[in-house]
Amino acid sequence: MERAYGRSRVRLSKAILRVFDGSFLGNTIRRLKALGEVHILTTKSMEALTHRAVKQENLDPRNVLFEPMGKNTAPAVALLCHILNLRGQGEEIVGVFPSDHLIADEAIFQRAVKLAEQTAKQGFVTTLGVLPSYPATGYGYIEVGSESLAREKDLKALQVKGFREKPNQATAKQYVDSGNYFWNAGMFVFRVSEMIGHFQKFQPAIWDKISQIDAEMKNARYNYAMVDGTSLDYGIMERLEAQACVPCDMGWSDVGSWDEMARLLDENAPLQSHSRAQVFNQNSENNYVFSVGSKVVGLVDVTDMLIVDTPDALLIARKGSSQKVKELVDAMKMANQPEATSHPFETRPWGGFEILADEKNHKTKRVTIDPGAQLSYQSHARRSEHWVVISGKGEVILNEKKISLSPGESIHIPVGAKHRMRNPGDTPLIFVEVQ
Repeated sequence: MERAYGRSRVRLSKAILRVFDGSFLGNTIRRLKALGEVHILTTKSMEALTHRAVKQENLDPRNVLFEPMGKNTAPAVALLCHILNLRGQGEEIVGVFPSDHLIADEAIFQRAVKLAEQTAKQGFVTTLGVLPSYPATGYGYIEVGSESLAREKDLKALQVKGFREKPNQATAKQYVDSGNYFWNAGMFVFRVSEMIGHFQKFQPAIWDKISQIDAEMKNARYNYAMVDGTSLDYGIMERLEAQACVPCDMGWSDVGSWDEMARLLDENAPLQSHSRAQVFNQNSENNYVFSVGSKVVGLVDVTDMLIVDTPDALLIARKGSSQKVKELVDAMKMANQPEATSHPFETRPWGGFEILADEKNHKTKRVTIDPGAQLSYQSHARRSEHWVVISGKGEVILNEKKISLSPGESIHIPVGAKHRMRNPGDTPLIFVEVQ
């Protein structure tokens, strides 16, 4: 999500971010738990972050599938259907939902999914359509007819006339004014066997390679690498006749830019920003400030600005210009600027760390270990380490010897010594590591 650069970067998916209350992924999992068994499909590069979310949300680890590499939504859905079919779940009704969207009205969302399940049982691939709030040019649209296939109180499942590509401004306005077009948010409900049939008919080359992947996915990398990447919209949905749409107003947003985040906070009082900035204004108004740290920000004689502060990067843009941020990130990538793709912190299955200093002769990290988690038992041939516990309780294994550490206590790890830190407590363990 390069339009939201600063907080979101290539090596930290938007789904993991805590911009509002909780991460997008965590909120999506909790929202779907009320509807059935939750599976996660993501790329191999997201494995560590995903396993941590799975543990936090008490999901079955067997319900997590990893693409060997990103190949767009059609191969991803084909892989999901293939694996479910191998597991004997070919007649199941499943829903596919992006993990990085905001849905304000979860009650409407859940009702819409249940209605979509009804039409999916009738053989229709069913899309959740979003009631457009303005003539957006950044989304695809779904055109619906008047024929109702199913109904639940005020919600209807309507026959789909067709999918429309992202329009220009004039066409988008015509779509919205007609009342027969809805935003395509990439949320689909279908029977697994029906979708497999659609892949066999419309995308046989994709299905040929996907169907050769074994149940344990040991040969997935070889076969997946040979698949052409295309979207589910283009590869399947634009070619289907038997499809339905459940239009609804569920307070949806893809939160795709800082402009969108600022708008959401202005229009939705219950939403709480995860920003920790304390802002002081002097003749300044209508500005959006987001800061990861507890930073004091002073604004003088400025209006309509987007200000995003992180430990290693600062983004300043005028409201309405966040679509241009991608061009800025592309320029940073061309200059081989590491801040274009990575943060000074990393999230791991056991917790995470933030780099505080990185010089020629030393590196300093702030390390957090979740309750019950531990680091790997390892040694280093060329460096020593010194650990100082800040909070929580630590249990160190140093050359087979167990040592307990409390806040304020430290330990030296010599070059070549085997060592590991474990958190035996029920609160996070935080310590500073100097290499």
